[in-house]
Amino acid sequence: MSAPVNTGGPAFPLINRDYQEAYGGHPGMTLRDWFAGQALSGLLATYPTDEVAWERVAFRSYGLADAMIAEREKGGAK
Repeated sequence: MSAPVNTGGPAFPLINRDYQEAYGGHPGMTLRDWFAGQALSGLLATYPTDEVAWERVAFRSYGLADAMIAEREKGGAK
């Protein structure tokens, strides 16, 4: 079995601890998903849309997100 993916926690943590009731127990988008979405936007800005291998772009987006979370855990650039 592979190790669980570090999601970085919630992207937009809520101050209200009662989110379980308001959001059905889900705190929302993970930081990994947020980073991947931002990477996806940048990657697609450089691809001609008729030549995109969508699975590859999605894979690269999450790869970049994972690298960002790993760097963040090390303390990032100082």
